[in-house]
Amino acid sequence: MNQFLQWGIDVQRGMGIDPAYHNLCATLAVSAAAIAVAVAVYYICSRVVSPMVLRIAARTSIKWDDILLNPGMMKALSEVVPAIMLSMMLPGAVALYPEAVGWVTPIMSITVVIAVTNVANRILLAVYELICSHTTIPAQSLKGIRQMLQLIAIIVAFIIVVSILVGKSPVIILSGLGASAAVLMLVFKDSILGLVAGVQLTVNDMLHPGDWITAPRYGVNGVVQEVTLTTVKVQNFDMTIVTIPPYSLVSDAFQNWRGMQSSGGRRIMRSINIDANSVTFMTPGQLSRFSGQPWASRLDLSVRQVNLTVFRHYLEHYISTLASCVSSMTAMVRELQPTSEGIPVEIYFFTSLQEWVSYEHTQADVLDHVIAMVPGFGLRIYQSPSGLDLRAALAGK
Repeated sequence: MNQFLQWGIDVQRGMGIDPAYHNLCATLAVSAAAIAVAVAVYYICSRVVSPMVLRIAARTSIKWDDILLNPGMMKALSEVVPAIMLSMMLPGAVALYPEAVGWVTPIMSITVVIAVTNVANRILLAVYELICSHTTIPAQSLKGIRQMLQLIAIIVAFIIVVSILVGKSPVIILSGLGASAAVLMLVFKDSILGLVAGVQLTVNDMLHPGDWITAPRYGVNGVVQEVTLTTVKVQNFDMTIVTIPPYSLVSDAFQNWRGMQSSGGRRIMRSINIDANSVTFMTPGQLSRFSGQPWASRLDLSVRQVNLTVFRHYLEHYISTLASCVSSMTAMVRELQPTSEGIPVEIYFFTSLQEWVSYEHTQADVLDHVIAMVPGFGLRIYQSPSGLDLRAALAGK
């Protein structure tokens, strides 16, 4: 640059220009030439080199180069080259004016930092998309980590820019931030908690977009739409959107139904209360009605059988014959601890119908069938007296 400046001054002397304008004209000419070279380089990189690289990447059989060498990445790289060239040429182009060097140099350095930070963010985005294209559900949760790395890149760039402006080493800036860390933690407490919780949710594989979760404390019962460092967005089944901070899910309990969705079965667990006064031994005539039934083969009909026992065997056979019953999972009918409201008989099995409407229909059909079959075994369902029962009793009295 010094040689170009001196050459410009010599040319002006030969042209007879007033010496008072030599430095100014030489500086303007060399600066304009440096800017023109940078613009030409940017034009070549963005209009010639970038399209050529994109065409080569598109013609290859592999896919990762299409993701890494995307148009956004090539545009960012095209901006870095002229920025670096200007940072090297412009301070020398204005070397005849020390005051101008004092503000041109930091401006060019900041421009390079911004351009490099943009490239770093583009690389993070490309790597994230590459992982998502080669992985399944867990990769979607890496969005929080990607945002964290982008935030770190921006913070580092900000510290470097501040150090350039104040003319101090970045280490000194960091030491100053360390002294005020307590204040920063107090001011940015929610952001820091969200950042840590978002990483925990991702690393521990606790939550993915598409998971069905329930958190009654926060009114959450729906499908996760988005997981970021600061928010978890959930669309409830009533079509409302709930946004909660990640640290709320880490600090409090929530239920994730992903295990049920991936297992291939959804549990049905319903119980009815049998009136204890209706439990009795069945007569041989009553047992003979079931002698030809396939489910009765496990019963010894030659001995006295309790009607509730026979009813349980029937229910076990009934749920095993359901087309949606998952035979590889637990299926049983059990009696729970008797209470003042009767003897609870619980039906427990898994159905392959996980969709909400079909699941509820199957569950209702099973319960309806159970209730309808109770009188056929000489049993009664316990039910607290209603107003109609009281009126009937009073009328009879």
